[in-house]
Amino acid sequence: MKLFTIGDSVSQGFMSGAAARTDLCYSTLIARSIGLTDLDYSYPKVWEKGGLPINLEMVLRRLARKFGSDINALDWVRLLPVLDQMLDEVEDYYERGEGSEDKPDLSGVKFFHNVSVQGFDVADAWSVTPKLCRAEIAKSNAKGENRDGILALPSTFFHRTALKVLNPSLDRDFDDFSQLSWLEFAAQSPTGVENVLLWLGANNALGTVFGLNISQTPNDPNRPLLHLPRAEREQWNLWHPKDFEAEYSELLDRVDAIMESNQNPNGKVFVGTVPLVTIAPLTKGIGPTTLIQIDQPDYETEKPESVYYKYYTHFFRDENAVDETDRAYLTLLDALHIDDCIREYNRTIKRLVAQKNQLRGQERYHIVDMSKALQQIAFKRNAGKVQYEFPDFFDFQYPRVSTKYYHTDKQGRLRQGGLFSLDGVHPSAIGQGLIAHEFLKVMKQARVSDCDPNNLSWKEIFGSDTLYQSPIPIMGEFYENKKLSEFAIDMITKQRFTTQRKN
Repeated sequence: MKLFTIGDSVSQGFMSGAAARTDLCYSTLIARSIGLTDLDYSYPKVWEKGGLPINLEMVLRRLARKFGSDINALDWVRLLPVLDQMLDEVEDYYERGEGSEDKPDLSGVKFFHNVSVQGFDVADAWSVTPKLCRAEIAKSNAKGENRDGILALPSTFFHRTALKVLNPSLDRDFDDFSQLSWLEFAAQSPTGVENVLLWLGANNALGTVFGLNISQTPNDPNRPLLHLPRAEREQWNLWHPKDFEAEYSELLDRVDAIMESNQNPNGKVFVGTVPLVTIAPLTKGIGPTTLIQIDQPDYETEKPESVYYKYYTHFFRDENAVDETDRAYLTLLDALHIDDCIREYNRTIKRLVAQKNQLRGQERYHIVDMSKALQQIAFKRNAGKVQYEFPDFFDFQYPRVSTKYYHTDKQGRLRQGGLFSLDGVHPSAIGQGLIAHEFLKVMKQARVSDCDPNNLSWKEIFGSDTLYQSPIPIMGEFYENKKLSEFAIDMITKQRFTTQRKN
């Protein structure tokens, strides 16, 4: 087996609020660039109805077809039935239709080579199984949560997604299979696994920007988080670096044990670092800026200066919307604390990887420094002076892409953004291409045959990006229609992260 992927929503191809485009995610692009077919590298081909839980691109395009380009002039009463109908279609399909928990994947495959699932944190790699998912779905159904509701998402969509990824055939023999179980299954196949892409950890901090609050794990050595049920771990949205270290150490120990018995003795693991979640354009910096020199693990000799804002709030809010009574924002100190935790996560990842390689006397593990790459690409964090060296294809592409939140004019021209999808967290198809580019650079350095970033077809990648090729002309109205913007944010933040704000 040439390629196997373990990850979260980014590795699953989550875009614009939905698990929808695994066919466009970075590992699929890597597979194609090295000549693998869909039989050689399998993944969920189609997430119907735009995917789980709700595809914001689908929503806005349907509104544009229905109402034209002036939705800001419409009142919420007129928009509500259309939105409810769209959500109802998704809800019906995944709760009671062909996408429900008792309907196997139409492809008939037993397992996927990409077992990435939206919302997965580090410990989910071994703790979430189809059995757990079935139990949570049954519990939800027993409570009547799978009944039709107004503006309702499919119930327990995290578990519905994980079930269909971890056990597409719904074969009860695989009900105890976690992501790592499938890696072991692949490693024990006659040819073993040649290359593993391993990228987890973002969801140990991402809830902070979804909820605009910090609920940090307690770092209690007498009660390690990695032994707690997932439902209990959900009360936190930022892992203390020591808690993260314990979980990531456990993850690498388990992966290493599997790779020791790999039928391919030369198998390699490519480990992604955790991006700074405050860079994602879901959160917008407002107010005065501060230039801060950061001692971060991504740079060995220099301490780069980064721009931080007084407040961070969701993209459609302006400075006047920051109200200290409701705390719908992060402060500069909040953002720095979150970033400092993630920088420590990455120090931990690099140190643990180095220890594994030293112990084995070989470079089995290779760091793909996605945190450094995103830091270099970030537009506002670098005061508009992007440090990243884009592939040559990007030269003179118009319009140019950036990490700013996606925006268009009424004439359907892209005015900013292009690297992130509409949820402001997950990359667009072009953004996924850059992730593939970074992984392929390291895979080439590791002498993986046929791996070369120059093999990526950027023409096809740009052509596959519907947000870039067919800009949505109602984005201005989307910003200005506060009810619609709040609806979108509500849909985004109703993902895995439901932690209550602390008083």
